[in-house]
Amino acid sequence: MMRKKLIIISMALLLSGGSLVAADKLFQKVTFVYNNKSSSEEALMVDDKVYINIRSLSDSLQAFIQWKNSEKKLIIQKPNVHMFLMNEKRTMFGQVDKGTVQKFLVQAQIDNLNVALSEFKVTLVDPNDKETTIDSRSQSDDDFKEFLEKDTFWFSSKVISYDFKYAGKYKLRFYMEQKNSDPQLISEKIITAK
Repeated sequence: MMRKKLIIISMALLLSGGSLVAADKLFQKVTFVYNNKSSSEEALMVDDKVYINIRSLSDSLQAFIQWKNSEKKLIIQKPNVHMFLMNEKRTMFGQVDKGTVQKFLVQAQIDNLNVALSEFKVTLVDPNDKETTIDSRSQSDDDFKEFLEKDTFWFSSKVISYDFKYAGKYKLRFYMEQKNSDPQLISEKIITAK
């Protein structure tokens, strides 16, 4: 009787240990590359198919991602946001001299917007990852109504002075926020300082 219990306990431990090893082989770190941007994510590997958490890729895709469990539906909304910078002379630019202070505004044209917004903002990230907000709008702003319930609009930021003190790539980013959610990166442009 004792021997039978020992065999059953040994088999249970062996099977549970084997399950842990099998689960460890199922979940692996994979690299996802989209538009030459890499992201490493935990993914489930089954029969040479990769299953990855799509929400973790929303910044790479620059899109709103929503799962409707009741309908078993995945919704990906990708608004088009075209941004450019204009200096005081109303000339567009994308490259600056390192160490110069530039006065500029950001022009953005947004279309294919199929979500209700509660806020949006434009930021500039320097090569050391310090982020500066250039301009933003939220529901508390008087002029926000002109951006509500439209699938297309234009936005001009206020004019700012910015010191491009470091050489490298500066990231101009446009974030949008839906009601009751976090800000989502929707568009990114690069400004190079040499």
